Amino acid sequence: MLRGPDQHPPITSKEMLDVCKRYLRIKDYDALRETTLKADVESASGICVPYRLWEMSLRNELVRMRAAKQGSAPDGFLRESPDIFGSSTIANEAMAKESPLEAEMYLDECRWAKIDELSAGHYFDIEFLLAYRLKLQILERHMMFEQEKGFMAYQQLYTRVLDAAKTVLPTGGAST
Repeated sequence: MLRGPDQHPPITSKEMLDVCKRYLRIKDYDALRETTLKADVESASGICVPYRLWEMSLRNELVRMRAAKQGSAPDGFLRESPDIFGSSTIANEAMAKESPLEAEMYLDECRWAKIDELSAGHYFDIEFLLAYRLKLQILERHMMFEQEKGFMAYQQLYTRVLDAAKTVLPTGGAST
């Protein structure tokens, strides 16, 4: 059982798909295999259809807020989707977080809650498996948020920006 977005994945997506392939009908297995957190994939089925619409609405709200913050037009980055109640509030909360990592963790908590909402009452069917796969993808995504790797990537990017601006990065680890 998956408890929440703060745990390690108990299995990988590949392992899950390998087990499910032996027991599911081809149609259900294909739906499970194609299940993704990405909002731009149109082959969603079951609970993934309303999840996809919710995710697109949330991403559109984030695009609008980021564009407004930068003083630019969001039009070229918006995807066709209905505005879903609550996505604006979630986007506002995410934008208010102190760091991009905090914002991503918050958004994933909201994604988890939405998946829980959509899968309520599904315990022994394909909808349960679709929800489990989506949640597993959230957990696998968190595994990529390793702080050391993120900080090293940040330092490399920051150094490149400073090099381009002909500025020297202070050394010694002390902040000034």
